[in-house]
Amino acid sequence: MRSFLLIKAKPGSELEIQKRLRALPEVREIHLLTGKFDLLVTLESHETELDPRQKIAELVIQEIRKEGGILDTRTIIPITSQYNRPVQTGRPMVKAFVFIQTEAGKWGELASKLLEVQDVVGVHRLFGEEDILAELDTEKSLAYPPPQHIANIVQSKISKLNGVRHTDTYVPLESIVKNQ
Repeated sequence: MRSFLLIKAKPGSELEIQKRLRALPEVREIHLLTGKFDLLVTLESHETELDPRQKIAELVIQEIRKEGGILDTRTIIPITSQYNRPVQTGRPMVKAFVFIQTEAGKWGELASKLLEVQDVVGVHRLFGEEDILAELDTEKSLAYPPPQHIANIVQSKISKLNGVRHTDTYVPLESIVKNQ
């Protein structure tokens, strides 16, 4: 089960938190952000229990939040997830995360259309204010830097899909991705 954790860190503690997170086997990716949250962490756990959300909740409460330096967290456990196979170019990639608020009843149709958008590698249905989290992988390029490329995808493709009400996009400054 893939889930996500947004972390608001005490100023100056981001690198120490990253170091602690790297040691946890469930942590797959750590992304340094700017804005309301400082880190976006991708977690993976095996779906062996009746309710696999419990394992993620225990990890966040007992391992991650109790260590200190963390002011606030938002745990995001998708209801369902759909994936595209990422294109393997051999070039460095940049991740982006787009939280999407949809019109009522548009989740299924919108998820299928999102998976057709270039660079979208995952679509997750969520509980809460945002209904969908879309994960993007795009190539690093000097000619077309990732922030501009991602902004173009969100503005010209994702935001124009029928059923999209609002988007909130995070493009990490740096990412740590563990080998799987």
